[in-house]
Amino acid sequence: MDTAVPERLESLHGEEYLSLALAEKELHQYALQHGFALTKKKFVKDKHKDNPTIRRQDFRCAKGGRKRGEGVKRQTGTRMTKCPYEVRVLRTDYGTWMVQVKEPSHNHELVEPSALPYHRRPTEDQKTRIRSLHASGVAPRFIVASILEQTPESLISLRDVYNEIARGRKERLGDLTPIEVLVMELQYDEEWAVHYCTDGDGHINLLFFAPQEAIELAQASPDVIFIDATYRTNRYNMPLIHFLAVTPIGRTASIAMCFVASESEAMYRIAVSQFKDLVMGDARVEVFLTDDDTSLKNALAVFYPDTPQLLCIWHVNKNVETKVNTTWKISTTSDDANKANKELRQEFMANWTKAS
Repeated sequence: MDTAVPERLESLHGEEYLSLALAEKELHQYALQHGFALTKKKFVKDKHKDNPTIRRQDFRCAKGGRKRGEGVKRQTGTRMTKCPYEVRVLRTDYGTWMVQVKEPSHNHELVEPSALPYHRRPTEDQKTRIRSLHASGVAPRFIVASILEQTPESLISLRDVYNEIARGRKERLGDLTPIEVLVMELQYDEEWAVHYCTDGDGHINLLFFAPQEAIELAQASPDVIFIDATYRTNRYNMPLIHFLAVTPIGRTASIAMCFVASESEAMYRIAVSQFKDLVMGDARVEVFLTDDDTSLKNALAVFYPDTPQLLCIWHVNKNVETKVNTTWKISTTSDDANKANKELRQEFMANWTKAS
């Protein structure tokens, strides 16, 4: 479909500028105002000179290219329409730069500026701001708000912020994997204690880490230590062993964490040994509160043979609740029986909660 373009789109033809940069800036601004975007097509340099400089720069409509990978089986979308619009900037004999519109027509509908990725690209200052705010833990939607507050005329969107964050992450990783970069940064940061193990293929199967301020807190409040494992906390499905301490004011505080390939006794032994060596040192633990995992209990017995191990109250309550539900079952056979059992459950749990 050929879309006729108003004559005003040719109004830049013959305009002259003092530099190529000024001409390019004006062309992009013009395209922004008229519902399309430009990209550089090719340039021509002077011939027969020691240091040849550009004497001609061609631009085309951003939709003027061809779909990448055309002809392969993978089906992908594309914004390209092989749009014929083309404009050229030539250096004159007087050192100025003249605009020549070679083809003024488009074969697509012109759109709002915000719909064009080129015009939404963040500036270098905005890229720096995005990466700085992301590193500080600011959510992408608040990063957009911050940029728009600083530069109201910006067309940047949430997707553009996500894209810049992804580019920053890719540059940061280089040829390394995310876990390799994490281990490397933790090892070189004096504020962290870290230990890791690898399997026969070089894959990390255990990663223990603790911040120095948490280590100081644990050594100052070593009496009661919680240890629990959580699941489905990461894309690798590695269980996370969580170590916590109880502070003098009765609050719990995270001390250390350890990703493990499995909840085997061998993995628990390494985790507990690193907790003792890197975190607690000679500090005396009065009691460990854990779940009923035999592997964890056995590992603790090796490194803390004289320290009592108790089932934490959360797991005790869950076990009691399970026993109550088994004793007074709810079925579909009798509404009266269900009602009576439900009341017995509630009465028992109320008494249990009051007593505990």
